[in-house]
Amino acid sequence: MGDDKRRRTRVHFKTQVALKTDISEIKAGAKSSDISMKGMFISTNEKIPVETPCDIEIVLSGTTSKLALNIKGAIARQDKTGLGITFDSMDVDSYFHLKNIVMNNASDPDVVEKEIFS
Repeated sequence: MGDDKRRRTRVHFKTQVALKTDISEIKAGAKSSDISMKGMFISTNEKIPVETPCDIEIVLSGTTSKLALNIKGAIARQDKTGLGITFDSMDVDSYFHLKNIVMNNASDPDVVEKEIFS
């Protein structure tokens, strides 16, 4: 595991992400690279200080419709490739969709389910 202190299953998941803070707003060009039930990493050139609160909109596009997950979080880390974000709160529908994203993309969905209920 090395220096990776994550305790939640993280899955590769690429989609459009909009991020809004009091400092800046990223509407286009940000893409998620991985996601878990507790956070995500987005690829962006934007620099936002660690611990800055943010509103995250994760856009899920289907063939005929678009769905957005709305989550409140904070910047946990930044590096030259993007921003690590921790999730603080979300509505029930966003939680349900996020859970499905993580479970459907995990190599072992049973582990994810145990993490959710522990």
